[in-house]
Amino acid sequence: MKRTLPSLVALEVFEACARYASFTRAAEELGITQSAVSRQVAQLEDFLGIRLFERVRRRVLITSAGKSYAEKIRVILRQAERATEDITAAETGRVLHISSYATFASKWLAPRLHLFSKRHPDIAYQVTVLTHHRAFASPDSDVDVAIHYGEASWPNALLDLLMYEKIVPVCSPEYAALYRINEPADLERATCLHQSRADAWPDMLSSLGLQNVSPLRGPKFDQYAMVIEAALTGLGVAAIPTFLIEKHLAAGELLQPFDVSVRSRHAYYLVYPEAKRNWKSIKAFRRWIVAQARLA
Repeated sequence: MKRTLPSLVALEVFEACARYASFTRAAEELGITQSAVSRQVAQLEDFLGIRLFERVRRRVLITSAGKSYAEKIRVILRQAERATEDITAAETGRVLHISSYATFASKWLAPRLHLFSKRHPDIAYQVTVLTHHRAFASPDSDVDVAIHYGEASWPNALLDLLMYEKIVPVCSPEYAALYRINEPADLERATCLHQSRADAWPDMLSSLGLQNVSPLRGPKFDQYAMVIEAALTGLGVAAIPTFLIEKHLAAGELLQPFDVSVRSRHAYYLVYPEAKRNWKSIKAFRRWIVAQARLA
């Protein structure tokens, strides 16, 4: 069946014009002349029988119909781009967008990525901060794999278990000396530093049998990176996963005042869309990161 569609070039030109509200900037992005942009837009308007832009003096203003059309065309163009990337990546294995929690990426993943690059020098990748739990829900999402902490579930994705956290109490040597933090009972006079996940200290105090210390007492921080910095500066005692503070412990910047640890309630997982499970780059990254997690 023959489809009634305008040209792809015209749609790309129109989308750029709508995004910039400027024929000049669209021409610069696309590497064509402004007159060529004007011709493509005029041909698209003729094809549709609808005015997409109003010309006001030297400016162009998108019409309401043009704005609505641009939003839909933008999604379609992105889907076409992703489909092309998918089929290309499935063959070459060279495209990999990794999304991770900021602290996990900076403290655990980034220091190890040179090993992945050494083993797979042909795989290019980028790492961005994971900001939501629907990375694969939208067809125009550009995330290929994500590092997830929580339950073993994720919409539209498969999961590989990486690790649980071993959480320990730590503080700066100066804080331990000033407040005489040497044994669990000394936490009664300490300031507890919390990450926004509210289970670390309750589990720690429960394992120690301390009922006189409130598990909710003390300042709370959105990310572990903030908790670590607060502990380093002597603000209090923090309950932190060991893999995030290995260098600080080794350097003597943080110490564990007494021997106790608890396992996190949840775990870290590598998640990826089922449709991409056979990408060479994803298969390589899966094998590598699961092996690294087992060594941690």
